[in-house]
Amino acid sequence: MSDPRKNTIPVHASEIEAGKPLRWAVYDGNGVLLLKEGMAPATQAQIAAMVARGLFRQADSHARHNGPRPDIPPMGLGPRDDGKAKPAGDPVQFDDLALQPGEVLQLHSALEVVGTDMLAVLIGYLKSRAIVVATPVVSGKPLLVKDGALFNVKTFSGTSLFSFRTRVLVSHMQPMPHLHLEYPGLVYATKIRRALRALVDLPATLQDPVSGNCLNVVLKDLSAGGAKLVLPEPVACPQNARFLVGFRVRMGDDLEEEIRADVVMRGAESRTEKGATVHTMGVQFKDLSKSASLAIMALVYRQQLRKG
Repeated sequence: MSDPRKNTIPVHASEIEAGKPLRWAVYDGNGVLLLKEGMAPATQAQIAAMVARGLFRQADSHARHNGPRPDIPPMGLGPRDDGKAKPAGDPVQFDDLALQPGEVLQLHSALEVVGTDMLAVLIGYLKSRAIVVATPVVSGKPLLVKDGALFNVKTFSGTSLFSFRTRVLVSHMQPMPHLHLEYPGLVYATKIRRALRALVDLPATLQDPVSGNCLNVVLKDLSAGGAKLVLPEPVACPQNARFLVGFRVRMGDDLEEEIRADVVMRGAESRTEKGATVHTMGVQFKDLSKSASLAIMALVYRQQLRKG
């Protein structure tokens, strides 16, 4: 077999369009096939990541006429996983996570350095065989995923982030769009400090469960353990008073988590800022559901990654 690195020319970002089939196969600087002819990069971020690594095609490749742009953006086949790149963290067995159907996994194309995580709902798994997830939805449509595509996967449990790499064994459209993912031998656990916080600006409600009175508030500071609320007026209540807080956390283009949490008031103050009085309340979450914890910790972790 001829060396694909011979007789190659660079490919520039201007020659590729997200969602549009390639007229030729493209390789990295080591001659590793990244995308076959006719496949399409999913996003502009994927294109930028490939070009940054060095992107090449055969000089004698004959450009084909571009076909119509597909309505559903295809996810390209990733490079062959050499097993050398391991996620950070402590290795644990996948089945030790005891994930339940309905839990959310975050999928990120292994080709993309930056980009939005795609969300896939766990349908189930067969130990040492495969993980089955619902196909991620992008702009209201199931993502077209090629067999063999590589993904980095993240999920949260308790105060730990679990990550692993997998590849798509087979993609099915019937009876509903779903993917069979390669079962990981190990996943890698990273402890996330509950003190890590995200600075946010989310509309929320604060309800007194006894009187039923409800205030529209703004959630300004969020962590896995609690939140800081900005109130329209001071609330007279004793220390450790219990409330219900409701808000939404966006987890992707097509998915929001609606959270209603029991909280305990840990402190309140009123202070003057720029000539106006600001009323705040600090609350601690009590018995958050697993899905609510996932949504909050994912938001916090994404913000920490952007800072890093």
